[in-house]
Amino acid sequence: MNIIYLHCHDAGRFVQPYDARMPTPHLGGFARQAVTFLDAHCAAPTCSPSRAALLTGQSAHETGMLGLTHRGFGLRDESQHLAVYLQQYGYETALAGVQHEWDLRRPESVRYSTKIPHAGRWDTLDPENDLRVAESVVQFLRERADTRPLFLSCGFHYPHRDFPAADPGYLGDAAVPSPLPDAPAVRADMAAYMTAVARMDDAFGRVWQELVDSGMAEDTFVFFTTDHGIAFPHMKCTLSAAGTGVALLMKPPARQAAPPRATAALVSHIDVFSTLCDYGRIPIPAWNQGKSLRPVLEGETDEHRREIFAEVTYHAGYEPKRSMRTPDFNYIRNFETAYHPAMANIDPGPTKTWMQVKGMLPYPVPPEELYDLAADPDERHNLANDPACAETLQTCRTRLDAWMRETEDPLLHGPVPAPPGARIEPPQ
Repeated sequence: MNIIYLHCHDAGRFVQPYDARMPTPHLGGFARQAVTFLDAHCAAPTCSPSRAALLTGQSAHETGMLGLTHRGFGLRDESQHLAVYLQQYGYETALAGVQHEWDLRRPESVRYSTKIPHAGRWDTLDPENDLRVAESVVQFLRERADTRPLFLSCGFHYPHRDFPAADPGYLGDAAVPSPLPDAPAVRADMAAYMTAVARMDDAFGRVWQELVDSGMAEDTFVFFTTDHGIAFPHMKCTLSAAGTGVALLMKPPARQAAPPRATAALVSHIDVFSTLCDYGRIPIPAWNQGKSLRPVLEGETDEHRREIFAEVTYHAGYEPKRSMRTPDFNYIRNFETAYHPAMANIDPGPTKTWMQVKGMLPYPVPPEELYDLAADPDERHNLANDPACAETLQTCRTRLDAWMRETEDPLLHGPVPAPPGARIEPPQ
């Protein structure tokens, strides 16, 4: 069985089929042939920790990836990375485009067996770069003579900031997500996001069409996801659904596929590794904490997990926090509350600037947050101090504490130091 992992930066669920306003028709078309996970979450809403968790099937802190690779963090055990693990079972592992689990400044350290070159350059913010990555993948697949099963990671840069100039067609009806104020500056910024995500979608569509036209899709497990929420205030680097919620579309090989559908099963990125092993008849390693999604993918159930966990320790700055999410509640514990929040962890952009000018950033951060997801799906009304929720709050505290102990979370021992030589920004 071949595996094609298609992924992008900073898209959350602001793509089709999750949001029909988004200009991503190729992803929308793929969803009509796949299983769409409506309640999928990353394990860490910051780039390298999220990807490390997905590609090892563990919490981010268990992988050792507590911050960004290009700022000095890394995997504790590189042999646990999916690409390295699959090589033991006869896979060719190929990388095209973006990865963020090895130091971006040292491409020779990346442990894929094949690195597919492309004509673009990341450092120029070339708007056509993702399409060039897609074309390099198409050429690689057409010319490939290797008979081994293939694991291909194809990573697109967009819709990471900086965005390209906004397509004028999006300026009039840009979609403003609910955590953000509906203001002209924010609408213009979202129009630029929509332009970026459309570029990524074109690149995705080019690869997917080649898989279909060549017949390779029939014997391939294809899935698409992103690392975390979009790069706007209240979203990326937060532990609400706006930060941890991700698009996750999966299409198993045709002979093992159930009819396309959408499922509300609560799932985590850490479940991907074990799912691929399950379908590929590969042993699931002892370190893996995931739970195979196969029963959900095959339509046997829409219940998967009763609780999932997420975390932030470092992004650009230090901002330690943990969360425990159930189908009914989201509980967040903030270990440092003086930063209101860590401004270094909100990516620069027109929306951030406008909100700072208007006095909307920074804002108070409480030690604990509790949200009723049925009554308050946008997670705006904190119930942590509501006496009526005292029992629920204590249950969430207990479950989060147990997970932190089980996974040997370094926060149990106090503030977490950065590794020697790491580049960390002041939180403010």
